[in-house]
Amino acid sequence: MALFSVFQTTFLLALLSLRTYQSEVLSEPLPWAPESLRVFINSTHQCLHLQWSVHNLAHHQELKMVFQIEISRIKTSNVIWVENYSTTVKWNQVLHWSWESKLPLECAKHFIRMRSAVDDAKTPEQSFWSNWSSWEEVHVQNSLGHDPFFVFPKDKLVEEGSNVTICYVSRSQPNNISCYLEGVRMQGEQLEPNVSVFNLNHVAFIRETGTNIYCKGDQGDSIKGIVLFVSKVLEEPKDFSCETQDLTTLNCTWDPRSDTGLLKQLSQSYTLFESFSGKKTLCKHKSWCSWEVAPESQEMYNFTLTAENYLRKRSVHLLFNLTHRVHPMAPFSVLFTDVSATNATMTWKVHTTGNYYTLLCQVELYGEGEVIQRNVSVEVDGKQLFGGLKPDTEYRAQVRCANANHFWKWSEWTRQNFTTAEAAPSEAPDVWRNVKSVQGHSVVTLFWKPLSKLQANGKILFYNIVIENLDRSSISKLLSIPAPANGTELNLDQCLYQIHVTANNSVGTSPASVIIVSGDPGNKEVEEERVKGMEDGFSLSWKPQPGNVTGYIVEWCDHPRGPLCDLQWKSVGPTTTSTVVSSDAFRPGVQYNFRIYGISTERVPYLLEKKTGYSQELAPSDNPQVVMSNLTSRSFTLSWKDYSIESQPSFIQGYHVYLKSKAGQCHSGSEKAVLSDDAVCCKYRIDNPKQKTFVVENLQPESFYEFLVTPYTSVGEGPHGAFTKVTTPDEYCL
Repeated sequence: MALFSVFQTTFLLALLSLRTYQSEVLSEPLPWAPESLRVFINSTHQCLHLQWSVHNLAHHQELKMVFQIEISRIKTSNVIWVENYSTTVKWNQVLHWSWESKLPLECAKHFIRMRSAVDDAKTPEQSFWSNWSSWEEVHVQNSLGHDPFFVFPKDKLVEEGSNVTICYVSRSQPNNISCYLEGVRMQGEQLEPNVSVFNLNHVAFIRETGTNIYCKGDQGDSIKGIVLFVSKVLEEPKDFSCETQDLTTLNCTWDPRSDTGLLKQLSQSYTLFESFSGKKTLCKHKSWCSWEVAPESQEMYNFTLTAENYLRKRSVHLLFNLTHRVHPMAPFSVLFTDVSATNATMTWKVHTTGNYYTLLCQVELYGEGEVIQRNVSVEVDGKQLFGGLKPDTEYRAQVRCANANHFWKWSEWTRQNFTTAEAAPSEAPDVWRNVKSVQGHSVVTLFWKPLSKLQANGKILFYNIVIENLDRSSISKLLSIPAPANGTELNLDQCLYQIHVTANNSVGTSPASVIIVSGDPGNKEVEEERVKGMEDGFSLSWKPQPGNVTGYIVEWCDHPRGPLCDLQWKSVGPTTTSTVVSSDAFRPGVQYNFRIYGISTERVPYLLEKKTGYSQELAPSDNPQVVMSNLTSRSFTLSWKDYSIESQPSFIQGYHVYLKSKAGQCHSGSEKAVLSDDAVCCKYRIDNPKQKTFVVENLQPESFYEFLVTPYTSVGEGPHGAFTKVTTPDEYCL
């Protein structure tokens, strides 16, 4: 739409005062009145373009003039628009003015006329309005064709939140036409007998391909539709920034914010303009643009980034010194030299960005959960020594650089891995044994735990075992066990033996772990104590030893019910008399047995205490197999000799004997109990878990009974399954 020109207030007042004078005095038209008025229609943009000229101007003459333009709709008396358009008119010039209609031009007739006045100090005597030109009629409907009705505007583009007017033009009267927006019927108003308009307020963006609007007649035999393209409001770019890596090319980036949601050909474009050089470029991408640095040593740059779509523009500005926006390229040729078990030297190179730049490089070293950071000032090459490293450990080193004179940004990291050399193992293996006496000789099973990575200092290749007979000091034996074995079996006689175990890698041998074994397994009988498991394992404690000890060993099986117990042990120091034993293998309802050994100053293990317990007790899952015997008219005996207590999911505290009878009478030593099925019976309690027989007495001859024996524990008793039936005989029967 053309810009509105505001006529000077004083001049307008003068025009008003001169109207009477003009009508009474002037008999001739104004010599510079608008002539040759023509109106052109642009249906795509719903615009009227006016073209006219002013005759009688002398050659090279220029006048400041104002043109008053009136637009009417449907009839000339219905004026909908008045505008004063000011401009300087030259000799032989064709003048132009445009007006955009909110109502589609096809929906109604339009009439246009204009008049003029001189607004020039050089000709004050001409400061009054000319006569109006004749009305120019614009009637687009005459060229629509012969369809029953039409819908306008065609494929209009507006911003989200705009107000839009839709209309239909019908060829017949009356017409029964309904119009719909995305399937929802619209309510309109009659503009003319054959024209209805619909005002859509604050239209919303629905989809990229546009909003569908259609109309149809009551017979449904004709449907006409349009697509209304709604653009999201173009936002101002954010985070506009420019930088260079090589002082040759600037890379400018920005956040384009949300897309306007239009088809690609209508979407926003971005233009970069630099005011000092006057250069301009259309960016090929929506979020970045390249700019060639001026070869004539231009340091200051003043950029304007303009985002533009069909409907509006948004601009942001950026002023900076080129030398303050250097973002160096990543370092290269990272190498490691003089790598030993504990030291390494790192070197790298950097890309030069001029003769007077110094780079500050940041070096980081990662390994085994540690981070080491150093800052190094370099010009061409960098170097950094790392010390105090761990043997046979992989490290990751990385380096990045920035302009030391005017820091802008760090470069990208350049990363490289290296591994330190191996060293001899630093710790002796943790060794334990199991001794069994078999037909006059000892079967000794040696176990050892693999060294941790920190202790091994490299890949363990084999274990050396030196067996020395202490009774016959001249006899010794050497075994070499390839890794990753964690044990071996030895057949020894009843003599006393000292066994040394070492771990070996490619560099050397670990300190030796020494243990003494003899024909005596050291498994003397000691009283077993019950312990209660906790959420994180078992808390075990033992009495301190009166003599000197070098430490204690706690031994257990991770899988006590399996064919291989998976022997485990834990070593503690000589001043420690308690520990917590944890294992991922511990399961509820499994009984675990712990043996606690003391290690004498002569390195001989001896058994101190035994502990047994459950990580979590469970109620018994089965009942003993009961055998009935000694049936008489007054009693019978129950026994369950083969019922194993150790295999139960909790400590058996005793047994309950349930007895049902028709009489329902309970004698001394029993109490009435109600079962889960509401059956009433007599319950006898046995408090000794080792007792596995019970005599049921005080019965009636020739009577029917049912019985059940179930174990009970601290967490419940066995299942109340099927009862066993029995009938007592006649008391006179033999």
